[in-house]
Amino acid sequence: MGTVELITEHTRRLPESVQREILNFVEFLFNKYSAPLARSAVPTTRQAGLHAGCAVMAADFDAPLSDDFWLGTE
Repeated sequence: MGTVELITEHTRRLPESVQREILNFVEFLFNKYSAPLARSAVPTTRQAGLHAGCAVMAADFDAPLSDDFWLGTE
C-alpha cells in the first residue's frame, strides 16, 4: 500500500474535526512547497551596476605588504 493510500485510510478513521485539521495542514504544505518551485523555474537575468559605488578600493591596494604582515607580527 502506498503512502497516499495509508494516509487516506488512517484519516478516514478520525473524527471530522481532525480531518479538517489534516486538510488545513496539507494545504499549508502544498502552498509552502509549490510556490518556491514555481519561482525557481523562471530564470532571471542579471543586471550589472545595481550596487555601483558601494565598495571602494583603497588607493594602496597594489602596494606590497610589509614583512611584519607575512610573519604575523603586525
